[in-house]
Amino acid sequence: MTHLYFHCGYADELFLDLRGADVGDLDEARDHALDVARTMMASAYGPVDFSDWFVCVGDERDEGVLVVPFASALPTLH
Repeated sequence: MTHLYFHCGYADELFLDLRGADVGDLDEARDHALDVARTMMASAYGPVDFSDWFVCVGDERDEGVLVVPFASALPTLH
């Protein structure tokens, strides 16, 4: 298990995740980042444009491991 932090941001703003979460691998980290994005979008008050938002996944040294755009969490038509 690895402890990672899932910060959310857009443009020059970054909202820090101070607790983080334990994940087994990068696939699980990506899935957790998508869950974070979905939760943020679902809990927004009023219309919010999340098209430029992202989840920046960082390790214990706060080095970037992965960046997941919120757009990746939106449903797609097949």
